[in-house]
Amino acid sequence: MLRSTEHGRILYANPALARMLGYGSVEELLAANISVTDIYQDPAARTRLIDEHRAKGMIDGVRAHWRTRDGRPLIVQLFGYVLDDSAPSAPSEPSAPNAPSAPSAGEPGAPGEAVFDVSVVDVTHTDAAGQQLRQQREELERTASTLDLVVRQMPAVYWLVDTELRLLLTGGAHQEMFGYPSERWVGHMLHEPVAADAGVGAADVIPAHARALAGDTVTFSLEYRGKQLTTTLAPYRRDGQIVGVIGTAIDVTTSRALERRMVDAQRAESLGVLAGGLAHDFNNLLVAIIGNADLGLRDTPLGAPGRNSLENIRNAGLRAAELTDQLLAYAGRGGMASMRIDPAAVIGELLRISAPTMPANVDVQVDLPPGLTIRGDEGQVRQVMLNLIANARDALTGPGGTIWISGATCHHRGIPDPDDVVAAPSGAYVQIEITDDGPGIDPETRRRIFEPFFTTKPSGHGLGLAAVLGIVRSHRGGLRLITEPGAGARFLVLWPATSTPVEQVAVVPVHKTVLVIDDEDLVREVVARMIEDLGYAALTAPDGPTGIEMLDRESIDAVIVDLTMPRMNGVDVIAAMRAKRPDLRIVLCTGFDRDRRGPVKADAYLPKPFRIDALQQTLAKLLG
Repeated sequence: MLRSTEHGRILYANPALARMLGYGSVEELLAANISVTDIYQDPAARTRLIDEHRAKGMIDGVRAHWRTRDGRPLIVQLFGYVLDDSAPSAPSEPSAPNAPSAPSAGEPGAPGEAVFDVSVVDVTHTDAAGQQLRQQREELERTASTLDLVVRQMPAVYWLVDTELRLLLTGGAHQEMFGYPSERWVGHMLHEPVAADAGVGAADVIPAHARALAGDTVTFSLEYRGKQLTTTLAPYRRDGQIVGVIGTAIDVTTSRALERRMVDAQRAESLGVLAGGLAHDFNNLLVAIIGNADLGLRDTPLGAPGRNSLENIRNAGLRAAELTDQLLAYAGRGGMASMRIDPAAVIGELLRISAPTMPANVDVQVDLPPGLTIRGDEGQVRQVMLNLIANARDALTGPGGTIWISGATCHHRGIPDPDDVVAAPSGAYVQIEITDDGPGIDPETRRRIFEPFFTTKPSGHGLGLAAVLGIVRSHRGGLRLITEPGAGARFLVLWPATSTPVEQVAVVPVHKTVLVIDDEDLVREVVARMIEDLGYAALTAPDGPTGIEMLDRESIDAVIVDLTMPRMNGVDVIAAMRAKRPDLRIVLCTGFDRDRRGPVKADAYLPKPFRIDALQQTLAKLLG
C-alpha cells in the first residue's frame, strides 16, 4: 500500500511495500522521495502518469517501472484513487499501525495538493512469464507457417475434424492439388466435399474417419479430383481423450505412373529375354533350312521333280525368319549394321510398295526436306517406317482421313517427356513424324500396344509396334506417342543423325578364301557349302580362339563371324583379328545381340537367317 503526494513525498507505506522495495523498515521508505530516482527508474514517467490520471480521479492497472533500494528493476501495477483535499480535516486515528492519515496543512499534501492512494502489485515475474509465453506463441506461429509452406511444396494436404466430422482446420497445397483454397470447406461436414467431388474410394472416407475416432490409425488410397492420394488418418487426442481426427493426404499420381512404367519396363525386359533367346535358336535352325533349300534349288533345274517342294521350304523358312526378326527387334537384341541412310528414299520406296493396299479415301501428305541422313540398320529402319505407316493406314480403314509424314533435324536435350515411350539421350537427331487423324488411342490400349502379340486388329500377330519399340531402343533413339480418344495419333521417332552423305558401293564379285566362325555345327556346314557354291574357298572354326589361330597359318581374305558365342563373343574376336590383320575384311553374321553391345565395327553385316543371294552380294562388295 502506498500514499504519496504529487510532489513525491511518501505519506504512508505498509511493511509489504518496504520489503518489496528492499528497505529495512517503513521509516526508511518514508524518507525516500518518489519524484527522484529513489523509486522510479525514470522520474519523468511519474510526471506523465500524474498528468494523465489526475483528472480521471483513479488509476486502474497502470504499469510502472520502479527500482529497489539496491537498484534491481521492478515492474509494478498500480490500482487506486487520486485524492484532492481542498479543505483541511482533523487527523483521524489510524486503524492499524502505519495506517494512512490525513495530511496536515502547510505541508506537502496540504489542501489543494493531489494525493495518490494506490495498491502496488509486483508483476515483474508475471510480466517476464507473459513475455516468454508471447515469444513461444510467436515461435509456434512461425513454425506452423513454415510447416504449412513445407506441406504445400510436398505436395500434400492436412485437415482436422471433430467427433461429428466437422472440418475445423485445413492446410497444405489445396490450391495446387485440387484447384480451390484450403479454407473452402472449413466449418462444413466432411461428407459435403466427399459428395461434391466423389472419386474412386470416396465411399471409404467416412468409415475410415469413424475407425480413427475409435482409436485406429488408418492408411488407404483414394482418388480425388483426378489425383491419386495416399491418405493417413489418426486419432486427435486432448488430455488423453479422442476429440477428433487429423488426416494427411500426399499426391502420389506421378510416382504411381512411374511405378506402372517400371512394371511395364520389367515385363517388357522379361519378354524380350524370352523372345530373344527363342528367336536366336530358331534363327540358327532357319539358316540351315533356308541355306540348304537355296543350295538344293541351285542344283535342281526348273521343272525338275522336287523343285516346288524346295521352293515351299525356302518360302516357309523366310516367313518364319520375318517373325524371328520382329521378336528380336522387340527385344532390342537383333544384330544391327551401322550405315548412312536417306530416310526420304526409304519412305518413298515404302509408299510405292504399299500404294495398292492404301484405301482410296486415305490421303498421304509427305514433307521430307532433302539432305536428311541418319545412321542405323537400313533393314530395321525400313521395318519401323513400314509398321508405322501400316498402323496409320489401319487406323483410317473405313472412315478414311489423312496421314502426314514429316521430318526435320533437331537437337534433343535428353529431358524425358510424359509422352515418351523410349526416352532419347541428349544429341543430334532426325525426327520423323507419322500422324493420322483417326479415332486415337485410349490410355489402357496405349499402355499395351507395344507388347508383343497384343493387337486390336481382327488379324495380325501384334509384333509390328513391338518391333518398332525394340529397334528404336537398340538404335539408341527416341519414340514418342501423342494420342487421345478422338484426336488421332502422332508417332515421333528420333533417329541418330549423321552429316555424312549416303555412300554408294559397287558390287564386284571376286573369288577368295573365306573363314566361317560359328559355334553351331549346322550353321558352319551350310554357310561353308554356300560359300563354296559361290566359287570361294571356305574354312570353318567352331569358336573365336580357333579362328584367331587360323589367321597365323592360313591365307584368309575375309571372315564371317557370329556375334553370340560361348567361349569368346564376336566383338572380342573382331578386335583380336583387327590387331593381327588391320586390312582383314570381316562380316558380322548374327540375329541376336545377347549382351546388347549395339553396333559393331565390322565391314559388313549379314543378318541371320539369310539367302545365298545376300551372301553373294556381301562377299562381292568386300572382296571386289
